[in-house]
Amino acid sequence: MKLKIFYIFFLSITLIANSSLEAQTKTELSKESLENYRKQFWNNIPKPMRWVNDYEKAFTPKQIASLDSIIVNFMEESSIQIAIITIDTLMTNKKMFNDLALRVANQWGVGETEKDNGILFAFSRLHRQVRIVNGYGIEKLISDRETKEIIENTIIPYFKKDDYYSGTFNGLSALIKILKTKN
Repeated sequence: MKLKIFYIFFLSITLIANSSLEAQTKTELSKESLENYRKQFWNNIPKPMRWVNDYEKAFTPKQIASLDSIIVNFMEESSIQIAIITIDTLMTNKKMFNDLALRVANQWGVGETEKDNGILFAFSRLHRQVRIVNGYGIEKLISDRETKEIIENTIIPYFKKDDYYSGTFNGLSALIKILKTKN
């Protein structure tokens, strides 16, 4: 009888240890898979489908159309190109968010090449990050200080309320307003 109890006890301990090891292995595989996915994304940035590319599903189709329309109208009157991207946490970790935003801006070629007059507005809800990447031609029109003020005073207050469309719309409008006065 004692041998049976010992055997059952030993079997239970073994099963618990194996399931713990299995869970740890799955976690390690998940982290490795995530890093592989991020590396693939980094090396193969998808082409933009429109001026607003919403990988986080932060906007409705109507909101995307509205933002796209504002960007197209401004581009037609100024030649300045603005792209918006929402970056899902699967695409990058928080530490690499700014680097990915810059890489996307360069890969997409936002702005006219000879004028370098593009702006990429990138954010991630879950990483709680916002970045506006200005081309060198834009830096003559809008300073880093002005861009930072738009992010802090116009965009983030709405984002804190989970109102990503209003934050994006008002941030985009503030950028355009400054650019219109200086272009």
